[in-house]
Amino acid sequence: MNRIGRIYSSIVFQNISIIIAAGILNILFGPHGWKPDAGMSQFIDPIYRYVLPLMLAYTGGKLYGGHSGGIVANVAMIGLIMASDMPMIIGAIIFSPPIGWLSAWLERRTQDYIPIGSELLIANLIDALLSIGLMLAGYYLVGSLMNDVLKHINSGLVMLVGSAWLPFLSLVIEPAKVMFLNNLINHGIVAPFGIQQARELGKSIIFLVEANPGPGFGVLLAYLMTSSKEEKPSIRGTAGIQLFGGIHEVYFPYILMNPALFIAVIAGGFTGISFFQIFNVGLVSTASPGSILLILFLAPQEDILIILAGVGLSAVVSCIIAHFILVRSHAKRSGSPMESLTLPLGEKEERPSIMILDEPPYSLSSIRHVTISCDGGMASSAMGAAILRRKVKEARLPNIQIEHRSIDDIPTETDLIIIQHQLKKRMNQMHQSTLIIGVNSLSNLLEYDDIVLLIKNRNQSY
Repeated sequence: MNRIGRIYSSIVFQNISIIIAAGILNILFGPHGWKPDAGMSQFIDPIYRYVLPLMLAYTGGKLYGGHSGGIVANVAMIGLIMASDMPMIIGAIIFSPPIGWLSAWLERRTQDYIPIGSELLIANLIDALLSIGLMLAGYYLVGSLMNDVLKHINSGLVMLVGSAWLPFLSLVIEPAKVMFLNNLINHGIVAPFGIQQARELGKSIIFLVEANPGPGFGVLLAYLMTSSKEEKPSIRGTAGIQLFGGIHEVYFPYILMNPALFIAVIAGGFTGISFFQIFNVGLVSTASPGSILLILFLAPQEDILIILAGVGLSAVVSCIIAHFILVRSHAKRSGSPMESLTLPLGEKEERPSIMILDEPPYSLSSIRHVTISCDGGMASSAMGAAILRRKVKEARLPNIQIEHRSIDDIPTETDLIIIQHQLKKRMNQMHQSTLIIGVNSLSNLLEYDDIVLLIKNRNQSY
């Protein structure tokens, strides 16, 4: 299920700019926008109804069937779109990967029977016939059923949003986020349903359920208040990245060091959702990354101050509880021979990730291709790649290719994989012959200094 969720998350994420584009049009010219304009708002519905489902279908088909699979899925989606009076966003996400796989399977099964010289002609003909067949099947067999399902889902969402159960989602979402499932939740689950609801109602509170930066920011504030003078600058930097940059992964290690802090983020999330629900606020599109600036930009004009207050309130609740937990933790440590708490972005006394470097078979080649990975291959890994590029440039190391990818999309030519150590075990199982370094935080500048030194030493030897 986790792999399926990551697939759906990847499909949505690769088209996030389309979703945000529709959101910008909505927030500027839609019924709840800054300057409602019927002429400009007429572009919003075609994006939701045609452009987004077709692009999602192409992306999902391409994942398993390459360009041909994407084309087949794109054409097939026309049948579902024409058979429904609702945007087939969820339908595109669900059906496009199997369609792409089917296209690739047919290509493999028929390639040995195609006469030499007619490969391209017959391959294109097969794709065309498959596209038409699936399009007609979607229109006559699946479309009406899917339309009814989506209507029931939309009705269920409306009931959930208005019920007392909505805040209890924080019991699942906040811990799951810290376990690095935040991208899966946001893009694989929240965004498709939120988009569907926003198209119907003009906005959706669902977009705020996962994106709210308040709970994590409150934990970082509590750390800031209980940390030493030397640790405060790095925590301030982390808090800024989390709140304004929208990269929530940077606070996850702080909670994993002290699991009792799960209580703080759950309480903060519960408070925020309850507050948003009481005042019936929402966003017009998904906030990715979950920056407070993007959240406020995508909020209807009349909801901005209330959303800001809700984020602040959730941060205060999270901070108070986290402060209490941290003070008790420090008190226990001061009365025992245990070492004091080492923060992820503070000075490191140990470098466990570097201890594997001299072990075979990892000392057999130079490092020319580096991949920084996180669960979704999105915010935190992109930030890490930017940091390492700067470090490599400052060290004047030539011919080093650095990119960021998801765990399931690591290039085979990669010489070095950098990942947060909580995800390292999963990566080891997938890439047993590649050097993998687990770091405490992908925003930790000190750990990148170690990695640059490693690359320099390794490449000087070859």
